[in-house]
Amino acid sequence: MNDKSKWFYSDLKIDTKAVVVLAHGLNLLPSKMDEIAKFLALKKCDVLRISISENPDKWLMDFGDSYDAALEHSEILQRPLYFVGYSLGGLLGVHYIIKHPYQQFTKTVLIAPPTHTKAYILLPALLALIFPNGSLPSLNLENYRARGRTKFKEYKKLLHIQKEIRSDLKKNELNISTLVVINRHDELVASKRVALFAAFNPLWKTLTLTNQESDLPRKYHHLMIDSASLGDQEWNKLLKNLATHLDL
Repeated sequence: MNDKSKWFYSDLKIDTKAVVVLAHGLNLLPSKMDEIAKFLALKKCDVLRISISENPDKWLMDFGDSYDAALEHSEILQRPLYFVGYSLGGLLGVHYIIKHPYQQFTKTVLIAPPTHTKAYILLPALLALIFPNGSLPSLNLENYRARGRTKFKEYKKLLHIQKEIRSDLKKNELNISTLVVINRHDELVASKRVALFAAFNPLWKTLTLTNQESDLPRKYHHLMIDSASLGDQEWNKLLKNLATHLDL
């Protein structure tokens, strides 16, 4: 079962710099985003680390509800609202921004965003048409995943959201200052295509990381969310770029 959404507050309430919505990836334990949340809280941000339902029909509603809660908090504090999303979480954030032209995010960070994915990701999405209750074993490491299997219909929904984004953005017209984090060896994301997509917009910049120094028992290149998955040097590089991009 997924962890519940959780707030991480800056210790210095009077000096809070921003409010951040932090979103996790597909079939990932939301609490695995806590290391990023704690870093942002130390940098004087109030962070809403959200929890996305395992039911894909609720993904967009979950995100919208979390956005509303974070927006209300940011308006009370009169502080800017930022978004940091990993994998599916990043995709949901981009979709929300496109579909809600009056949303208030002023800066975003997308870590391994699946706006463009490897061709074989289409297979489980197609299988959802034949086996609506079918699933595949999760490729993620056991202590990172929320469940042992990922449903075909989750892949189907992911590609549907991806298609809507790319249909609405004929060119990359998402005019929000955005940092895109990629790994060239990503098993899910077509990183070269994501980098090309980012290059269409002068407000977007790309950071390339590697997890070759990770001490985890198996390298999963799509995983770039904590010191264990990246290794200390690349993790510190990510945090430095996060702080710079978000003016923290």
